[in-house]
Amino acid sequence: MLKVIKFVKNLSYILIIIKRVISLEMKSFLFKEIKYYEKIDSTNLEAKRILNKGCSNNNFVVVAKTQTSGIGRFNRKWVSEKGGLWFSLVFPDTDFNSTITIFSSIILHKTILNYFSEAPVAIKWPNDIFWNDKKLAGILSVKSENATIIGLGVNINQKRLPEDLMNTATSVYIETKITMNLKNTLKTFLYFFEKNITEYINEDIMSFRQYYKNYDYLYGKKISISLSEKNFIGQAAGISKRGELMVIIDNEKKYFISADKIDIIG
Repeated sequence: MLKVIKFVKNLSYILIIIKRVISLEMKSFLFKEIKYYEKIDSTNLEAKRILNKGCSNNNFVVVAKTQTSGIGRFNRKWVSEKGGLWFSLVFPDTDFNSTITIFSSIILHKTILNYFSEAPVAIKWPNDIFWNDKKLAGILSVKSENATIIGLGVNINQKRLPEDLMNTATSVYIETKITMNLKNTLKTFLYFFEKNITEYINEDIMSFRQYYKNYDYLYGKKISISLSEKNFIGQAAGISKRGELMVIIDNEKKYFISADKIDIIG
């Protein structure tokens, strides 16, 4: 009986060691460190602080369970309560093209489909992921000194969103009633990011335009674009090789590198 107990204990110890080895093998080769926080103002802001202190010369990831001051485009508040996946990819001494946001949105889309292959998930230019016509995720890429920071916010396990967002935003749980492991979801995203980053660096967004077209939320729809207090109406026609939004206005193709607001009107 004692020998059996000893064998079980040894087996348990061996399994623990195997798990640790697997965990080490799953560490990212592109990101040398993943920094986890229970609560923080913003993963992008923390990334800037780390860079300013000169604490890291290698690529790293900042992850938080909650953000108290999450920021979206144009300094809009991003609600970042517990249950979401809030993280920033940080590349010191790296100057990516502006299309890095589109590339990251494609990778995030691939990550969601990895778990829910039939999900009605689409990419909305320039930086959002939509599920059933509601916003699931957003991406904010910024330059800081000689670094590139890519902030991502994904609604994952929230069972309910703030009342003022219920009609425009959603979460994976709300859509599927499935609770996801956030760390595994992050690992999956990093896997797809690493798998595709060399192709992106070599060919920019060109290699990914067909994928984008397949899941383009705006493609073929009549849209209204607000930009610098001007308003344009036309039909969305995909993205250019430089990542611009292409819109047919009065039978002529126009290119937009940014927009304050985009609404679907038909």
